[in-house]
Amino acid sequence: MKTTAGAITLLKIPDSARARQAVQILDSSHPAKRDFPVWHFSMLNDDRRNRAIEQCINDLPLAGKTVVEIGTGTGLIALMFARAGAKRIVTCEMNHNLADVARHIIESTEYNDRITIIERNSSDAIAEGLLPTAPDYIFTETVDCGVVGESFFEIAADIQKIAGPRTIVLPGQVRQIGMVVESQQLLDLNSVDDVCGFDLSVLNAFSTPTYFPVHEQLYDYKALTEPALLRQYKYLSNPPAPTVTPAIVNDGLASGIMSWMEIDFGGHLFSNEPGITSHWHKAFHPFDKPIEMSAGQSLQITMDDDGKPICDLVDGAAHYKRVRI
Repeated sequence: MKTTAGAITLLKIPDSARARQAVQILDSSHPAKRDFPVWHFSMLNDDRRNRAIEQCINDLPLAGKTVVEIGTGTGLIALMFARAGAKRIVTCEMNHNLADVARHIIESTEYNDRITIIERNSSDAIAEGLLPTAPDYIFTETVDCGVVGESFFEIAADIQKIAGPRTIVLPGQVRQIGMVVESQQLLDLNSVDDVCGFDLSVLNAFSTPTYFPVHEQLYDYKALTEPALLRQYKYLSNPPAPTVTPAIVNDGLASGIMSWMEIDFGGHLFSNEPGITSHWHKAFHPFDKPIEMSAGQSLQITMDDDGKPICDLVDGAAHYKRVRI
């Protein structure tokens, strides 16, 4: 049985046969053992993310245009660009498993002659002259839950090397929004003290100092501040990190910051805000130590380039006491 998704014809295969075929189509010298993160599966099944990107691409005037993509994955985005009319797509992927899978997928479509896969990371591909300069569009989705963990700044530097004055980069910007929260459960994901009468706190030397992903719906937490725009990230420019002062709305013991993203795909926004199910979880940025907060104080937050919050808690005008968190 065949079904059609746009102009791409797909053959429905029983799951067991599909699994066997997936092994067979790969290079026989290349074992079918995954060496890329498992989230690739949930990302590809994230319908909200897929629709935002597809709508963005379909809105673009792509006839005769050249597209550079950083991060091929399975080739889905490159195929979207080709189906929407792009003349040439050059896409780079540093993982051999994924490059091989993408190659097989793309070769099975009518768009094979328009898509070139470069099995390199973007820096090496640029150094070797394998990526076209001044392309019409550059697309990359190299962001994690805290934005910067997928080598955001390194890839931004690569994009700036090949972008021309008229090159459009997608996404145009990523907005990081967050709020200070109180949550012992979130702290317990990253620290330990006494357990069954034994002091295990030496393990805390290995705690994550910047941020890690959390599915906030699984944990109890209390918001202590209003959500605030923490930072904006752009590939063509690197705006400096601002210092923001969110309003403190609840008293409590501040554990850290929970943040989420708004990704601008050419006017089509994707958000993983609290309450929204997405393959991107929220990020939790723990403070070095919990701190008591109350109304009348002022909290100043600056997110550094590693995603670590640098915070000052300033008492009311009668005290002028500053505490670095």
